[in-house]
Amino acid sequence: MRCKNCGTENPDGSRFCATCGKPLEQEEPAKNVAEQKEEAVQNAEEQKEEVAQNTEETLTSTAETKSLTHKKSRGLNKFLIGLACAVVVVVIAAGLLISRARRTIDLNKYVTFETTGYNGYGNVYPQIDWEKIQKKYDSRLKFTKEFEEQYGKNTDSISPVAVLQSYVSVEMKSDSNLSNKDKVKYNWNVNKDYAKYVKCNLKYKNKTYKVKGLEEVKTFDAFKDLEVSFNGISPGGAVSFDYTGSDLTSADFQTDASNGTLANGDKIKVYLDKSMADSYAANIGKLPEKWEKEYTVKGLWYYVTSASDIDDDTMQQMKDRAEQEYNDHVESSWVDSESLESLTYMGDYLLEPVVGNGNELYLIYHVKVRDQYSNDDGSYDKVNDVYWYMHYGTILADGEGNTDIDLSDYGTPGNFFKIKTDAKTDGISSMVWKYYGYPTLDDLYADVVGDNADYSLVEDAVDNTK
Repeated sequence: MRCKNCGTENPDGSRFCATCGKPLEQEEPAKNVAEQKEEAVQNAEEQKEEVAQNTEETLTSTAETKSLTHKKSRGLNKFLIGLACAVVVVVIAAGLLISRARRTIDLNKYVTFETTGYNGYGNVYPQIDWEKIQKKYDSRLKFTKEFEEQYGKNTDSISPVAVLQSYVSVEMKSDSNLSNKDKVKYNWNVNKDYAKYVKCNLKYKNKTYKVKGLEEVKTFDAFKDLEVSFNGISPGGAVSFDYTGSDLTSADFQTDASNGTLANGDKIKVYLDKSMADSYAANIGKLPEKWEKEYTVKGLWYYVTSASDIDDDTMQQMKDRAEQEYNDHVESSWVDSESLESLTYMGDYLLEPVVGNGNELYLIYHVKVRDQYSNDDGSYDKVNDVYWYMHYGTILADGEGNTDIDLSDYGTPGNFFKIKTDAKTDGISSMVWKYYGYPTLDDLYADVVGDNADYSLVEDAVDNTK
């Protein structure tokens, strides 16, 4: 017998191929239509004869009863004959009904539910009791002709119920975090192709299951002993956990936040994994009363965006450093023809980089300088304006009155301008004074702000009247 799958020649009578294991198709002469018709007629005749025989036996029994009693009324005979016929009809009808009922399986009668977990955190798993279906229906079910054509008529090694299993499943719409009395829908997934191979009808309906049997368990505040802290510089902050209780560990807590991206004012969620409910209940005998909590990011250091973010003491130190720097310059570099009339703080320009994070702070000063000179060739006596700044970079604050700045890291203008006079110093050269800074505020602004493509102005707090 040759296997149609792999071509191996197998001994006659084999049901499965010795090489590939596929079912072998049994070769038997195909019946023509006439033979099939004749066979069907023969079966019908046999059934008819059986019914007639049963009827005859009933009538014979009735006749024997009549001969024994010698006298029975004609009405009684008719009654017995009618009764016998009625019995035959009832038996036939009942047989048909039973035969039909045997081929219809109500799947809803065989679905069971496994419930695990605890009230509020339960799980439900639907299952089909195929063992029960096998026990009740397997002997009543038959394979179709199409199945026999594909897999052979020798089907002792496989059950019709086993074939049905591959076409039927059931699933829950929600199977976790359930509480007692919850109603959960379950749906049947039935592939209609089962009817090609098994002679039966599957009856089913999508229904709901009322959850029951979940065990009650104590709860506790899981976040009571959790310290959530934030560190770093906004908007690049990070979150960390420190659990000081005895029930859990810091590693149990998770967050939806991405470290390195947090800014003050952000809302983050800290949560516990609900899939650990069974473990918590088993190990500590209780479950969290809530599984997540929202926290607001705060306390991160941030790059100041206004001079008002700088605490008063730090700002005063910055001003003092600026004024001290200028006075030291006057003392070390100016000559007798120069004198400082006034050094006035005008306000600040605060800038931030176009790309990235940071800041640049410029404290702006208006300097009034008296320049005096006279000789035989002429004289000069005038108060001139100088606009000067002290620059600080990377100023941080924490929102709680604390400022972080390196007061030693500062800068002053590197450019200078000259004031010329008509007075001659040697009869030829004019008297000239040189000052670091700018002759006008507009010139300072243009150099610091207007021509700085890498930074943008976020605060202009300069009082032009000073």
